[in-house]
Amino acid sequence: MFNAATSAQKLVKRANALRQRINAKNRIDLAHDIGATYCDASLSKNERQIAQEIVAKLIHDGISSVRAAISQAVATSPHLPRDLAEKLAQDIDEIAIPMLELSPVLNDKLLEAIIESGATDKMNAIARREIVSANLCRRIVATGRKTPVIQLLQNPGAKITNHTMVTIVRVYGDDELVEKAVLDRGELPDEVINNLCELTEAHVVSFVQRYFNLPEHVVNVQKGRNLLKTVKTTSQTTPTDDWWDTSKGAV
Repeated sequence: MFNAATSAQKLVKRANALRQRINAKNRIDLAHDIGATYCDASLSKNERQIAQEIVAKLIHDGISSVRAAISQAVATSPHLPRDLAEKLAQDIDEIAIPMLELSPVLNDKLLEAIIESGATDKMNAIARREIVSANLCRRIVATGRKTPVIQLLQNPGAKITNHTMVTIVRVYGDDELVEKAVLDRGELPDEVINNLCELTEAHVVSFVQRYFNLPEHVVNVQKGRNLLKTVKTTSQTTPTDDWWDTSKGAV
């Protein structure tokens, strides 16, 4: 394995080995080794240039397991040129997913194109990124794919706007897994509650029932709206009706 003291001479030796067409197993081993070296911030300019030459050749390798190995090895590197990162991100799932989830050099334009392609596993990876912009969140929700939406809801770094959250409840609110992910994310903002007040979809009423711990026999569209308005105006303290407590249920 390489370490921080790797010399330019050793890197040149590895580059020469690639030119001599070493076998696939050795190229996979090289991918793991060079990944650790490439991510080392202390590399000199010359060393990084040689390491990048090796990385580029592995990224263009004809064997997918070699490309998968180098993708995993360099996915977190801030030094990887964007064109190389994008090539990996647009490869087959096994190769693309580490880059889509972890690479800091990919921009939203490329990620939007991946989302538009409709590839669910790749969308899942994007939804798990450390930071997912509000625009990407909106685009993922608009695809109608449930699992990436759940990944977003479970990701504290996903910038889900109030409008997008309302859309999630409207479109996916009748799904138990999505509902749980919404509730686990924490208290809904007042603006979301206010917008839900205006909805009449049956599954939204059902969501309201569980969100406020309402017994089923008292739930209908109007009661759901009234309760939401009451809770909003009292900042989710006990309503003026003495028969109901929003955290405990019927008193």
